[in-house]
Amino acid sequence: MRNTLLIIAFLCMGWTVKAQDTLKTVHLDDVVVTGTKSEIPVEKSGKSIFKITRKEIETSGARSVADVLNQVPGVQMDGNFGPKGTNIGYFIRGASSKRTLILIDGVPFNDASGVDQTYDLRLLDMEQVESIEVLKGGLSTLYGTGAAAGVINIQLRKPENQKVGGYAKAEYGSFNTFNGHASASGTNDKVSYLLNAGYKKSDGFSAARDESGNSDFDDDGYEGFNFLSKVGYEFSEEFTLTFTGALDDFETDFDGGAFTDSETNFSEYQQIRFGLSPTFTWTGGKLKGNFFHSKLDRKFESAFPSEYEGKNFQGDILIDQNLTDQIKLIGGLNYQMMAFSEPNVNEESFSMIDPYTTLIYHNKNFNMQIGARLNVHSDYGQNMVFNVNPSYLIDADPVEIKLFSSYATAFITPSLTQLFGQFGPNPELEPEESKSAEGGFTIYGNAFELGGVYFYREDDNLIIYTTQYENVDGEIETDGLEFTSSVMLSEKISLAGDYTYTRRLSDEVAYRIPTNKYGFSIDYSPLKALNLTLNYLHTGERRLQYFDNSTFETVQVDAKAFDLFNLNASYAFDNLTISGSVNNLIDEDYQAVAGFNSVGRNFMVGLKYQFN
Repeated sequence: MRNTLLIIAFLCMGWTVKAQDTLKTVHLDDVVVTGTKSEIPVEKSGKSIFKITRKEIETSGARSVADVLNQVPGVQMDGNFGPKGTNIGYFIRGASSKRTLILIDGVPFNDASGVDQTYDLRLLDMEQVESIEVLKGGLSTLYGTGAAAGVINIQLRKPENQKVGGYAKAEYGSFNTFNGHASASGTNDKVSYLLNAGYKKSDGFSAARDESGNSDFDDDGYEGFNFLSKVGYEFSEEFTLTFTGALDDFETDFDGGAFTDSETNFSEYQQIRFGLSPTFTWTGGKLKGNFFHSKLDRKFESAFPSEYEGKNFQGDILIDQNLTDQIKLIGGLNYQMMAFSEPNVNEESFSMIDPYTTLIYHNKNFNMQIGARLNVHSDYGQNMVFNVNPSYLIDADPVEIKLFSSYATAFITPSLTQLFGQFGPNPELEPEESKSAEGGFTIYGNAFELGGVYFYREDDNLIIYTTQYENVDGEIETDGLEFTSSVMLSEKISLAGDYTYTRRLSDEVAYRIPTNKYGFSIDYSPLKALNLTLNYLHTGERRLQYFDNSTFETVQVDAKAFDLFNLNASYAFDNLTISGSVNNLIDEDYQAVAGFNSVGRNFMVGLKYQFN
């Protein structure tokens, strides 16, 4: 309790200092797109949105996208503290991964062959990321199934605004880890292009925890390759067309389960994705299309070998039109087709076609967003969702205060595996449903930024597995509080802090979700070319569970709280940047996933050369 009070006190200390960009918050006049599918100043957005820029990613010392997201208030990552190839889960405000939708350049991506149809963050190279927006709260009206608890919108790098530009980067660190990246991009007259490639290899460490005392579990290594290309052509001032193509490939060793080693298990993943994005603009509006196809192949070699293939086609046509000076219409039609195949199962598929519309009203102070979406599913019929999201900006010179609230309904479509897979399929499954509400404030000023929000969510019709997948009666209620603040003590030192409290109001146990989580960061630039960043993160006590291979039973354990300190430094001169980081600085021994190891103190050093 004492630590909780200390962090809340820290959050409130910003009344006499100047605000600066940090990893934890977005700021006055920042532009965000996730809450409306249209660029809008953050002070006019009625949602809790956290925008993480490329600069903030680089100074955070994070080794992966999962590490970056774990520092966002209200977000809990699972698996990112294990070896590089460990399965990754993500939880927003206590909700499981299937209630969070991941977008890449505004397009939903997921694994059509997975049980929960969630996107595998291991496929994404952090070097390809330009920025990340994390929206918390239901927004199925704009994004459809899966966006019940939040949306993570990952924007990839764009071509540079010069004829030729790019960089080369190499890093080496603990566990014989090597990362190499190269990128070239530019714009010449009407043509723009970007090529980005990365290679990663690590010997890793044993994923499974060895409690035998012999310490003879083998290391679980990882090797991966990523390639991204973007080519754009400006036919006229009104019409542009962009092609995107990407290949993500990795293979990793994995163990036999909690406390169980394996020297032979390994898996291979390969994802190919490509698409076209035309944009027509006119005075007061635009028409944008996103047409993407992705194919993911997964192969597992173990005592029970298996192969899976998932296909996903997305087509979205969006109209963004100003009806008056104060009213904007966001509307469109989304089509999605998913297909999967696995051993002993014929290829199965379903499709969804969703018309949606949102009206946005804004004047100098008051803003209102009202939206609705009709989901028409090829297997289970129709489902309507809506949201209401008012906000009010108070000009109380020298500060501005934004008050906001929202109420939204959402749904989560049963996956193809749950409907048709070889283990307990049930074609009669109904979609899971969700209702969420929040209310909060943000205070913007030359001296500080301070925000707080209360959230509540009710999840119904959950799908569980017994002898087959089935919907269960009952509701699971979750609520909580989030506080954030960022301050600048001088032109050289800035601070940020956050605190999140999450609780279950029903009897259902929130596995892997800490009741209390908080942290802070200190950014110090003693010289113009030198930057030092210290991040601290406290993860509170949690209930964990694992499957015991010897008794074939699920075991529950209470995990202790743990504290992590990460230090990052970089020095830039001319076009060359030298960087280094030490994570888990105090070598904390902790249990992030029951039965599996968590990384101890580790380091990474790197060189980056920028060319024009």
